[in-house]
Amino acid sequence: MTGPASPRPAVLIVDDSPGVLTAMERLLSPHLTVQVADSATAALRAVTADTGLVLADIRMPGMDGLELARALHQGRPSLPVVLMTGVVEDGLRIRARELGALDVLRKPLRSETLLPALQEWLSPQHPELDLSASPPARPVPAAAGPRPAVPAEDPGVAAQTLLRPLTLLPGVISAALFSEDGLLLGVQGELNVQVGMYLRFLGTSASTLGTHLDAQGSVRAAQLEFGDRVLVACFRPGELLAVLVRDTPAASSVKAWVRQRWASPVPRSLVH
Repeated sequence: MTGPASPRPAVLIVDDSPGVLTAMERLLSPHLTVQVADSATAALRAVTADTGLVLADIRMPGMDGLELARALHQGRPSLPVVLMTGVVEDGLRIRARELGALDVLRKPLRSETLLPALQEWLSPQHPELDLSASPPARPVPAAAGPRPAVPAEDPGVAAQTLLRPLTLLPGVISAALFSEDGLLLGVQGELNVQVGMYLRFLGTSASTLGTHLDAQGSVRAAQLEFGDRVLVACFRPGELLAVLVRDTPAASSVKAWVRQRWASPVPRSLVH
């Protein structure tokens, strides 16, 4: 009788760039459990007993990666820490190792370099780990018979069909719809294309947080309150929705509207 399967190693990625965090999460999540933090301070809070390795950028606002390596080495000397930066010099690598880091990798990181290195660093605690193997394929649902051909709908037209009635709700300033890759599909108002990139990062962070809360299901919405406005971020497979409103009552109205009209992945032709 075999024992329970060993849990996947957890790697904490620390970088102040949402794009880097998203790219790293996509690269590593098929093989490893990925945790993310957008600063060294956040990383110190995010480290758990399950964290098997920390991969951190050196150049970050506030506490930098070198200081983070020193703090982690003092608190958990057995936790492997690897740093990354755009320019790697011998003096920097020596200093990093003196502070407890295993190595300094050159950014941008490539899978053919990073995966073998992670294999070497993680295998002492996880001898069953094999990062050279292809990640398991996602199951494909069995076909239920031929589907009738449906004319493709223009994404921009579909997005505007959704956004126009949404921006008529009281208190709504603007709204934008993005693909799951952060590409702008449509906008009503002042939201710009960069919002999509931050929504991807927000969704990744919220999903990671959910694992620590024993939350069931994927993240559906997040609400960010500023001094004079509120951003409602909504998520569903394949799409990200951002709605900027004037106050929390308006945010509540938007979330209620989204639950009824958008949250479920229904055909866009049903959205009026």
